[in-house]
Amino acid sequence: MKFKLLIGLFLLSLSIYSQNAITIGETETVHSEILEEDRILEIYLPEGYGESDKTYPVLYLLDSFYNFSHAVGTVEYLQLNRLIPDMIIIGIRNTNRNRDLSPDSLELSTEERERMGASGEAHNFMAFLEKELIPHIEKTYKAAPYRVIFGHSLGGLFNVYTFYKNPELFDAYITASPSLWYPNELIPQEFENVFKTPSELSATFYMSLANENKGKMRGNVLKLSGEFNNYINTHDETDLRFKYEPMPEESHGTVGLPSIFSGLRFIFEPTQYEIPRTKEEIMVQGGPEAAIQNAVTYFDELTEKYKFEVTNENALTDLGYAFLRLEEYKEYSVNAFKANVEARPESYEADSSLGMAYEENGELQKAKAHYEKALSLVMETDDPEWEFYKADLENLKRKMEAKANK
Repeated sequence: MKFKLLIGLFLLSLSIYSQNAITIGETETVHSEILEEDRILEIYLPEGYGESDKTYPVLYLLDSFYNFSHAVGTVEYLQLNRLIPDMIIIGIRNTNRNRDLSPDSLELSTEERERMGASGEAHNFMAFLEKELIPHIEKTYKAAPYRVIFGHSLGGLFNVYTFYKNPELFDAYITASPSLWYPNELIPQEFENVFKTPSELSATFYMSLANENKGKMRGNVLKLSGEFNNYINTHDETDLRFKYEPMPEESHGTVGLPSIFSGLRFIFEPTQYEIPRTKEEIMVQGGPEAAIQNAVTYFDELTEKYKFEVTNENALTDLGYAFLRLEEYKEYSVNAFKANVEARPESYEADSSLGMAYEENGELQKAKAHYEKALSLVMETDDPEWEFYKADLENLKRKMEAKANK
């Protein structure tokens, strides 16, 4: 009897400690006057969103039912590895997918019309995004006016349609295996006749294609890729970036996830700043102080371009460590880490790094002050690695005592 009671209590304790759900988002229902219906949104907000006063780029996700969970995982993974910024994700659930994502076409065969059912309302869905959804998101959430859209299959067709008709609606397009088998007026057109003022065209367009080798789809994808590359190579004044990535190892169904992964990396590739790491590279930039200023200026300009704060934290941190590795520039590590602390006075990581730089340069009292501040800041968080910050401070105190007793 006691044994059964113990087992029961053990199982009860397990049930008590297994009730916390892992939540990756929330839903919201909005009404569209344009579409004359309610639409369900699936919304992901990045960690720290509630306490933050910054704005975030937004990923608008078509076919959200299929793509929301893996898109959230991809965004969190890439951000954790410092490859993209924090993002808001707005997933848009379908009501009538074929209707919303396909443009009007007089060339659809009778068989295709019967298979598609309601179709040809992409212009209406684009109007919903432009006039209702995007204004709602940018008013309700901490959304920067930098917009990325992901579309796969018919969603990819919608991306191409939107880029041709209203390219400035989104700053970046991730287009996975677009259904360019669909007869439409866009593909036969040359970019030169559509985008007549190259200097006004500013966008990033990423396109992938799975192992789809039959019919018009592959040929039209390759034609579109050629149009992008020819236009960019002909017009230096255009601010258009393009990448086509064949994915022959993927099927039409599996190409979405790797396309989001590679597409986001391509879009935010300019945020991956290459710091100078050798004496020669530092001197080419004008010396260590100039290298610090160059990094700050680069990210200031990038922030203006992207329309949200693109942090220079990683660049300044990496630059500080690069100086530490070079004996003749060791003292300048303090200046790099100090610039980071001045920009982020509440960052325990920044203060810890500055303390370490002071310690490496023999300024132990200054090191102690920043280690103490870092420990104080980290204790206000849930960071489980707070003990490392405490260890840094205690090790420094022992070093100072040993030095005083000599």
